[in-house]
Amino acid sequence: MARITLEDVANKAGVSFKTVSRVLNNESGVSDATSDRVKKAITELNYVPNSAARTLSRGKARTIGLVIGWPVKSPFISETIETALRECMVQGYSLALFSLESGTTAKVIDAYLGRQVDGLILDTRAALEEKLTCQLKSLNVPCLVIHPNQKNLLPNASFIQIDNKKAAKQAVNYLIELGHRAIGFVSFNMGIMQEEERVMGYKEAILEAGLPINKDWIHTGEGNSGFKLGFSGTMQLLSKHQEITALFSETDEIALGSAAALAQMGLKVPDDISIVGFDDILYASMIVPPLTTIHQPIEEFVKIAVEHLTGWIDGTIKERIDIVMPTKLVVRETCKPPRQAELKRAGAAQLGRGLSKP
Repeated sequence: MARITLEDVANKAGVSFKTVSRVLNNESGVSDATSDRVKKAITELNYVPNSAARTLSRGKARTIGLVIGWPVKSPFISETIETALRECMVQGYSLALFSLESGTTAKVIDAYLGRQVDGLILDTRAALEEKLTCQLKSLNVPCLVIHPNQKNLLPNASFIQIDNKKAAKQAVNYLIELGHRAIGFVSFNMGIMQEEERVMGYKEAILEAGLPINKDWIHTGEGNSGFKLGFSGTMQLLSKHQEITALFSETDEIALGSAAALAQMGLKVPDDISIVGFDDILYASMIVPPLTTIHQPIEEFVKIAVEHLTGWIDGTIKERIDIVMPTKLVVRETCKPPRQAELKRAGAAQLGRGLSKP
């Protein structure tokens, strides 16, 4: 039997989520007739909020909810969760984790209405779940989005992000400065803004260097595993385009997959192929050779997110934030200038292939 949700109650009573919330929490501003209609719908549907919901009365739970849409095993998300847990403890709060899947919206809304969480941090994919964001907006839940894609879905939320295009451009410019002219790019293709911005940065750097863009040097794919995408994408790119001397990866996980593919192909990093990643996850500095990458301050922006949201909930912070955090290129050991023979192959490929501008 399907679980009855707040949405079911609101639909049956012909009222909004906020009205149901007010009735459940004995708030003012609801007429007796409307209240009776909501209570009747609750009875007829046998709607039961979370068991802990009623025990907390109207006090604060001192708990932040973190809603994630990316796989938990992702190093980026793992670091996000670990930092959020630590910073919540510093602020005297607990952390409740929600993974985006079927039924998550009902669980999150029940937790908020039941005073089990006081506010929410959402990642990019969680903040794109329209059913969830619609209800959060209706209930005016304190929210902060890390790396927002569509800010209009939660116009009253706070936001923390980076300048993806600028950072990607810096990475590709570094490869160009080393002398690379045939630079491949491996990226996810999920239709989110971060991907588009990093592609734009890649293309702008190439065009501003006076080089043509070869669309065949760009590989995009779907799925949740960056490592698998990097492995398969690199295999496909280099099996057809031996002239490529460097690879820029949308994420470090993709870069690690690329490195594995190159090793299987008998190619050495950076002697044969240079690689630049993006994120600066923990493993970036641990692989051999250590990965050159764009560092984005994961710990710093999660810390800011928790401090801001807890202050918002406690009433010490009144204004929402919309900030862009700085990034930087971390040069390690996966890049070097291309050899002359490779440059000649890349030059010949540029003359012999049909190149196009975006």
